[in-house]
This record gives sequence, C-alpha cells and structure tokens, in this order.
Amino acid sequence: MSDHSEHLRDVAALQIEEGGGGPYTDGPSLQRLRAEISLLKEKLRLTQAALEESHDRYLDLFDFSPIALFTLNPDGLIYEMNYTAAELFGIERRLLLNQHFIQYIFPSDAEHWKSQFIETLRSNQKQGCHLNIRRLDGTVFPAYLDCIRIENGHGDISLRVVLFDITKREKADRQLRESEEKYRAIFDGTLDGIMLADESGMIVEYNPEILRLSGMTDESLKKMYVWEFRPADKLQQTKEIVLQVMRMGVTAASEFKYKKPDGQIIRVEARGVKLVIGDRNYLKCIVRDITERKNAESELKEYQRLLRQLSTQSTSAREAELKRIACELHDELGQTLTALRMDISLLRIQFAEHEPVMKDMVKDMLMLVDRAISGVRNVVKNLRPPILDMGLMAAIGWLGNDFSARTGISCRVNASHEMDILDQLDDMHMLTLFRIVQESLTNIARHAEATEVDIALMQCGECVCVSIRDNGVGFDPYDMPAKKSFGLMGMRERALAVQGKVELTSAKGQGTTVMVYMPPYQTNPGRRVDD
Repeated sequence: MSDHSEHLRDVAALQIEEGGGGPYTDGPSLQRLRAEISLLKEKLRLTQAALEESHDRYLDLFDFSPIALFTLNPDGLIYEMNYTAAELFGIERRLLLNQHFIQYIFPSDAEHWKSQFIETLRSNQKQGCHLNIRRLDGTVFPAYLDCIRIENGHGDISLRVVLFDITKREKADRQLRESEEKYRAIFDGTLDGIMLADESGMIVEYNPEILRLSGMTDESLKKMYVWEFRPADKLQQTKEIVLQVMRMGVTAASEFKYKKPDGQIIRVEARGVKLVIGDRNYLKCIVRDITERKNAESELKEYQRLLRQLSTQSTSAREAELKRIACELHDELGQTLTALRMDISLLRIQFAEHEPVMKDMVKDMLMLVDRAISGVRNVVKNLRPPILDMGLMAAIGWLGNDFSARTGISCRVNASHEMDILDQLDDMHMLTLFRIVQESLTNIARHAEATEVDIALMQCGECVCVSIRDNGVGFDPYDMPAKKSFGLMGMRERALAVQGKVELTSAKGQGTTVMVYMPPYQTNPGRRVDD
C-alpha cells in the first residue's frame, strides 16, 4: 500500500471517530495533520540550512586548506582547485580551471604521471608518486602527489589530487645524507677506535679501527658487551664503571693492557662518555693504541734514570775529588804553612830583636803566612766543610751561622728532636741536602732582599725534610726565565739523583719557601738486562 493511501485511510478514520461526514471536514485530526506538516517543513528548512552551512564549511576548508587540492575529470582537466594550489603553481585560480593538469608536469615525468593517472581511475586504489612540477614562470619544484578516485551518487567519476611541495623535505633529506656521509667518513676514517653500546652495554656499532685493535671478527663483536674486553678478574669492576657512566653521565677514562685473540698484548687508552641520540641512551667508547707511546715513555724514563745515575756518579766522583783535594790542602799545604810560620816565629825570637830591619821583614812574612793559612782554610771549607763529619744537623747549623755572619741576614735553624732517621743518611744523601741548603742560601743572598731566614729540619714519614723559608720579595715561578733558573734546576736534579724531591712555593711580595724531601737511602733500580 502506498503512503498516500495510508494517509487517506488515517484521515477517513479520524472523520468517522469525530462524526464527520466528508473529507473536507475541518476537525481536530486535520489540524494535527497540518501541525505535523508544518513541523516537517521546518525540519526540512533546518536540514537544508545545515546542508548549506556544511557545504560552505567544506568550501572554506577546501579553498583555504594549507594543502594543495585539485579535482580532475577523467580526461585530466582541472575543474576544481583551492587557493593554496593556485598560489603554489604561481597562477590565478581562474586561469587554471579547465586546463590539463599534465601541462604543469615536468616533461621527463609526464609518462610517469599518465600511468599513475590511468591506474588510479582503473583500480579505485589510492596511488602516490613523486613528480617535478613546472610553474608558469618556468621554475620547477619537487612534489609528492596522493591520488584517489571519487564517484558521486550519479555515477560521475573524478580524481582528487593532494599535492605536497617537498622542497624543504628534500633539502632536509639531502642535508641529512650529507651529514650522514660526513659522520661516516669521520667515524670510519679516524685513527682511534670508536664503538657505541646501548643501555645494556651491548656493542651496536663500531668502526674498522676497533676491528684492527681488538683482532676480532664482526660476528664476535656484535655479540659482546664492552666490559668483556677486560680479563675475568676485572669484568665486574669494569661493568660497574660502565653502568655508572650510563646512569650518571660522567666521563670515565682508563689505561690497561689488552690481550688479542692471537696472544699479542697491547696497551690501550679507553674513554667512555654517555650519548643521547633521539630518546635512547648510548655509551660512546674511544679506544687508542698507546703501545708505542708507552714503550717510548719507558725508554725515555730508562734513559733519564741512566743519565741521573751517571750524573750521580759524576757528582760523587767530583765530591770525592773535592774531599781528596781538601784533605791534601789541609794536610800537606796546611802543615807546610804551619811549619813555615813556626820557623819564622823562631827566626824573629833569635835574630829580629837585634836587627830592626829584619824585625819588620819577619813581621810582614808572618802576616803573609797567616793570610795564606786563612786562604787555605777557606778553600778547604768551600771544597768540603769538615763540619760535615759531625752530622747533617751540625752542618746546617754551621751554614746558618756562616750565612748570618757574611750577609747580616738573621738565620734561624730549628731541628726536631729524636730524629733517628738522620742516623740512616749516607754520605751522598747528607751531602746532597747540604748542597741544596747551601744553594738556597746563596739564592736568598743574591735575589730575595730578605731580612729573615728560617731553616727547619724535620722528619716527614720515611723522609728527611728540610724547609728553607725567607721573607723576601718573592717571585712568580711560572714567569721565571729559564736562563735564570739554573740554580733551581740544579737543586731539583741533585734531589732526583738520590730519589728525592724539591718543591718551590713563592709569590710576589710573600717570600719563598723551598721544601726538600729526601729518603734516607737509595734503592738501586738496577740496569736493563740488555744494557
């Protein structure tokens, strides 16, 4: 039954119920029907208004979308496009309408576009392609196109094209590729071994130098943790350091011996630092082969030790010779001059009293002999002071008194009591300390402009320590010219020759302090087997 028949039946039923007789009776049912019709008309109006509003919103979205949109008919003619597309093509929208889209495709891409166009219309599946678009002014830009077939309710077919200008993206991709090539060139071409490990410590990437240093294969390295390069007794300690670097972001560095699979042992320097790439944490390890450097350092230290040993032997020989000369002067020349003075004195007693001329001559001769004896004593004292035979404490005390007497500068000497370590000093160590103190006092007299000097002799652990402090003008040790620092260099070399150490502290206007640390005896390190 049709809707119209049903409606007439309903109206007739309403007329019977109300006692009406004809179809034109204006009863309550007809009024209700009119109200329903009015309501339906209002709903229809609202629906049409909503539809128009929706269409307007669609047009706004279509026209002002930031993405270029085209609609093509099956022949490839543009019959709809938005303002973004017209702006991208550099032409007014009205001039693009009813134009073949293919004429804006760069000629070398035209065939590719034709195949994509036909395939999209035929398969009803979304298609994507990269093309170069040529604007009206001849400029070309790269684009990516998404194409999909559209069919309306009347069976009309069209093609919707969404076009993206990918100039910036291609530029970014090109820069990314260039950056990757630069990174790879540096990563693979560096002379140091570089490897990356993930948060678990598993090696995920490495350069060819790591393969050479480790002596391993690709298959072996890809299954290793970074701490597995260390021996078994160092694994846990190294693992804790690696995890600490990953957790706290600190930098760790170490030097160790590494044994290659073929048995070769090399010395390496490794430095680890945390890296954040994207949202993941990595450990970057830089490994350097320092075998040659360590061998060179060992050779240099050995040569330095031999040179110091030679210097020590030379100094010992020189001091022994000075001691011998001092003894010769004291014993031979000193005795001869003493005997000569005694003879001259006897001559004065026997003859000079009766001969005035001889009396004056004998007096002059005695003065010359006394001067010669004093000169011999000074020479002997400078060659090797006899006070050294009485011990270091007495020798330094004599140095201080002699320094005060010669320069007029107050010099105080203090020594700690019960220093049994002094009894262990051999002649070489005692003489070295004496010469360093002597050189320090000489420098103070020449350069310090001091009025007070304090010398302290003490025991520091297992070393004998001597402190020489003045209240002079001081200086900056880092600005001191090398040609004026031979005295300080000699002091340091003397101490190093017997495994001692000299430390210098000074500042302008604050005086200078020299600290000497000397072990009581020297352990002979021996020579090389092949020396």
